Amino acid sequence: MNAWGLSEGGTRAHGLDALTDRQRAVLRCLARGLADHEIARVLALSQHQVGAVVSEILRVLHLRDRMAAVVYAHETGIIRMPLPR
Repeated sequence: MNAWGLSEGGTRAHGLDALTDRQRAVLRCLARGLADHEIARVLALSQHQVGAVVSEILRVLHLRDRMAAVVYAHETGIIRMPLPR
């Protein structure tokens, strides 16, 4: 893990493969900037479930916090945001 809390090298692609569909959906929502209550509403989960899924994502991907997960999502291409004009 580097100073930013991100996994190094080839473990990135492997990490995404290790995520469940629900975890990937939550990660996409996090990367879009949604708060837990918004993710819960979009994915029909409770806020408690969202928090548990986020914790599991961090554990599986060996990331230290939500911000590292957002950066990870963008760097791995799980979400593509339009470039600002």
